[in-house]
Amino acid sequence: MQNEHALAIWRKNQSPQLSQKEFAEKIGVSRWMVNRIEAGKRKPSFDVALKIQNLTEITPSELVAQTEAAE
Repeated sequence: MQNEHALAIWRKNQSPQLSQKEFAEKIGVSRWMVNRIEAGKRKPSFDVALKIQNLTEITPSELVAQTEAAE
């Protein structure tokens, strides 16, 4: 069983908890994109990775590492 993605953990630990759709709206992408990133199926573009970092403090390298680990 794979570990849960850091982004999914961050979203779920917010109060109130953020849905993928709400998080996607905050960073300007689709809910589908957030779902694919969390599933390890898609690497975010550099711009999206920076937006994620600014909101969550999850670094672009952490995002890429989790995607590569899922492959």
